[in-house]
Amino acid sequence: MQLLITDSGVGGLSVCAFAEEFLRTHDIGEPVRMTYVNASPENDFGYNSMASRNEKLENFDRFLHIVTERYAPDLIFVACNTLSVLMADTLFAKNTKLPLRGIVETGVDRLVREFTENPDSAVAIFGTQTTIDEQTYTERLKLNGIDDDRIVAQACPSLADTISEDLRGLKAQAKIEAYVGEAVSKSPLPATHHLTYLACTHYGYRKEYFAAAFEEHGVLTKVVNPNETVVEDLFVSSGRSQVIPGPASPVDVEFVTRYRIPETALETISFFLGRIAPKTIQAFTNFTYLPDLF
Repeated sequence: MQLLITDSGVGGLSVCAFAEEFLRTHDIGEPVRMTYVNASPENDFGYNSMASRNEKLENFDRFLHIVTERYAPDLIFVACNTLSVLMADTLFAKNTKLPLRGIVETGVDRLVREFTENPDSAVAIFGTQTTIDEQTYTERLKLNGIDDDRIVAQACPSLADTISEDLRGLKAQAKIEAYVGEAVSKSPLPATHHLTYLACTHYGYRKEYFAAAFEEHGVLTKVVNPNETVVEDLFVSSGRSQVIPGPASPVDVEFVTRYRIPETALETISFFLGRIAPKTIQAFTNFTYLPDLF
């Protein structure tokens, strides 16, 4: 199985890491090659820096066509929330027969289950400016019967970059505390069950800071990180996998990028994921550098 995972940066590498961890104890009946392709054109210029929605769509559409032709995947998983909310409007998505999935679908399904189990819940959704502006989570939750007044959407500009470059976590913690404060001030209703949803793959690296920040405001919250449950979408829901006591499915990992990953990001992400996914981190630290990839 050739699985292509993509994100506009390195946050989605945790999806690759959790998939590697899963495959160490599960058998899907065939070897797996995971190719993680960084969809961001530059380290300091990603999709949230682009001037318009059309520019974002044109760049992502071109990227999807090029990587599909180059890597011939059996499935593409868009681990990035920013790109996932744009995905359906690309020409590629409208015309391809290739299985194409995004983390938004994973996340909405998870939140709907949470609300089904606890109907009086309220959720604070934290994401990039693009993810929040698109209102995809809010609209899909409303379509599933969840009242608008139980949803708070909070944009967190520059938080993703701060997390990936801040090994000690002090800068990230300060920003998270500020954004949580903004979200609390917008919350219209008390709730018996409070959810914090991390709608950016980077945020899961510091999920404990979100819980602590809410606690400072007297709110006990359940932090939902969809990166941890993506493996259900990739493998379990297809019915192809089963738990086995012996050898797992062989897995190989490659990390591809058109810019050189900064040393600070290499060090920080390796610190977060090295213990659960050695092959993923080996691929990351020995990244394939393709400046003309797209």
